[in-house]
Amino acid sequence: MSNHYGQAVGRVIASEHTNTTEFKVVLHDDCYLQLDDLVMVETEVPGFGSVRTYGVVTESEGIYEGASYESDTFRIAEQGILPAAKVRSAKVAITRVDPEKWVAPDPGEVVYQVSGEHRDKALYKDEMGRALPVGIGKDGEPVFADLDFFDGRKGGHMSISGISGVATKTSYALFFIRMLTAHPKILGEGAHNLRVLVFNVKGEDLLWLDKPNRDLTVEAREEWDLLGVEPTPFDSVSFWAPPRRSSGGVSLPDTGGRIVGINTFAWTPREFIDEGLLSFLFTDISDLRSQISFVEERVRSQLRRRAVDVAGEPGAVVLRDPSEAKALGTQAVRPDRGERVIRSLNDLVEALEGYLDPDDGEPEIAWTGRTQSGTVSAFMRRLHAATHRLGHLVAAGESRRVDRTQATITVISIQTLHDLGQRFVVGALLEETFREKEKSGQRLPLSVILLDELNKYAPRDSRSPLKEMLVDIAQRGRSLGVLLLGAQQTASRVAPEVLENAALRVAGRLDAAEAERSEYGWMLPSTRARARIFKPGTMVLSQPALPVPIVLTFPFPAWATRQEEVLETEDPFQGL
Repeated sequence: MSNHYGQAVGRVIASEHTNTTEFKVVLHDDCYLQLDDLVMVETEVPGFGSVRTYGVVTESEGIYEGASYESDTFRIAEQGILPAAKVRSAKVAITRVDPEKWVAPDPGEVVYQVSGEHRDKALYKDEMGRALPVGIGKDGEPVFADLDFFDGRKGGHMSISGISGVATKTSYALFFIRMLTAHPKILGEGAHNLRVLVFNVKGEDLLWLDKPNRDLTVEAREEWDLLGVEPTPFDSVSFWAPPRRSSGGVSLPDTGGRIVGINTFAWTPREFIDEGLLSFLFTDISDLRSQISFVEERVRSQLRRRAVDVAGEPGAVVLRDPSEAKALGTQAVRPDRGERVIRSLNDLVEALEGYLDPDDGEPEIAWTGRTQSGTVSAFMRRLHAATHRLGHLVAAGESRRVDRTQATITVISIQTLHDLGQRFVVGALLEETFREKEKSGQRLPLSVILLDELNKYAPRDSRSPLKEMLVDIAQRGRSLGVLLLGAQQTASRVAPEVLENAALRVAGRLDAAEAERSEYGWMLPSTRARARIFKPGTMVLSQPALPVPIVLTFPFPAWATRQEEVLETEDPFQGL
């Protein structure tokens, strides 16, 4: 039986108390309810009128009524010598009461599996400022998220957690970005000049976003159509990678499977000094527990005061007395005989040795303050190590910094860099993005940052310049239109300040122990248990617009995620 509410599947159980948080449904013999199904029951409240109670199925149960012992199961099912009835039931968590008169649903009332308008009410779509499709529910219909809680109007940021390789965290993050870019009318004014910065931190999976996926099926295309999006790869993407260490004077990208269409990036010594990037060479926990950070601050300040441009050599600098450098301003000079010209990070480190580790053994007070020589030596050792690990990222010449205005999606490939080099690049680009937004003071245009392995850059139990920046973005970014889309295997290892400021939370398959951590308190107990066996492509979403999390799936990527998936033809369905 069905009406304008949907299909009638059973009635509210009368043998147990109902309340304002949950109730149970006894199902008709020819009906069933699975987990995450949406239902509704209408109740007549004395002196008020009709009230509709919406809920989501959190558990499914079955029993033989009439069985007293476990062995009665055989007597009923196989021998038929005991009278009994097979009964199926379901537990329902109440999500909404409309109108908002919080009374328990009456026992015996008809329960409907909702569809259409009432399904939208159960999911609060009618109250969402801008409903963006973010997946497909168990009923095969779109699931929506209120975009106001991502782009900074009412909240910001998204956190995605799950086991590596199984939870498909990055795949869902890219799917979410695809939905953002494919629905400009929903995104509204934020769609104009939207910029997305994506860090490729492992493998080369993200270097093929502009290529169609040869494994895309007709079924996957139908799912994309259901969400109102053409199943095509990203159409506005630029790719950047660090230069190879030894490329014979030619700036070749340090990538393996793809070289064509990849830009190389680097910073000049002038940019390195002006933007204070020295701090991102000292992101280890041990550096922050000693006086090394103090020395770094003094050195960074002195470099800014003393750096003078070199005539005829873009990006190169020499270090002069602060008073002379101030008098010269932006005027370039020709280096004096014997004066060291800083054209690389190695040149800079060697120049600093003359001030911090001179032949007489006494570092200059202006550079280090009254710091013990052991700390200064430790500072220099770390600088020398950084030169070997990422020295090729700093070189004089024409500026090769990342141009985020080339395309909507900017992919930064850093998987080939040493861990220190990865943190340096992430810190430098985040600093640049946030500084630009602070300078403009405007929320628009939006800047979205996709960063995987967030626990490495914003760990829970340590501090670093990079972590402090990510915390700052989490706390203030939404007001400036800087939105963090962070992914991590374990949310329990990420700085709480970052997680707490994420309005949208998503989880894929979770480790059993991790699922019990307090960071997943937003999940229902039944959802936590299921998250341990989620299949790839299944996620659970929590958002402020809904009081309970919703389990959903998302379509197979329309873009290639590795080189062997690239479809050479522009028709992704040729041959199907």
